[in-house]
Amino acid sequence: MRQLLLAAVVVLAGSTYPVARADKVEVKGVHLCCGACVKTIGNILKKVDGVSEVACDRDNQTVRFTTTDSATAEKAFNNLVKGGFCGKCTTDTGKVFELKNDAAKTKVNKVTVKDVHVCCNTCRTVIGELFKGTTITYEGKGTQRDVTIAGDNLEPAAVLQTLRNAGFTGTIQKQ
Repeated sequence: MRQLLLAAVVVLAGSTYPVARADKVEVKGVHLCCGACVKTIGNILKKVDGVSEVACDRDNQTVRFTTTDSATAEKAFNNLVKGGFCGKCTTDTGKVFELKNDAAKTKVNKVTVKDVHVCCNTCRTVIGELFKGTTITYEGKGTQRDVTIAGDNLEPAAVLQTLRNAGFTGTIQKQ
């Protein structure tokens, strides 16, 4: 009888504590052209405490993962952005993480975007297709490069938004 009473107390006591809820996160529109992109995303997200179940769907350009809470989901998304990736990030609770685009809207002849994810020739080809009629150069080593687009009447804010729409991002270098 004591064991039954003790079990009932444990069950009742446990029901008064809030249950931890995991957030399912989806980032759509991420540039995922190859295994190196997938590996880089995995490496970025494994460094965030509270992230699990990372899955990349290259065909649908989508990254999914589970986090322990909304703050961890936001941190994980911000880390993807720091890694040069971009996409529309939502959680199963309806939270949306968006990036501001505070880049200049003045016309210039050269825009450098720092720390863009560029791991292979396919990444370069995609970026080249985005900015036809310009000259594009890459500086740096590893999976992140500084990308300089040179051409007539470029608007830094538009350049950054074009990269983001294709699943890339970075930081506009002040000219």
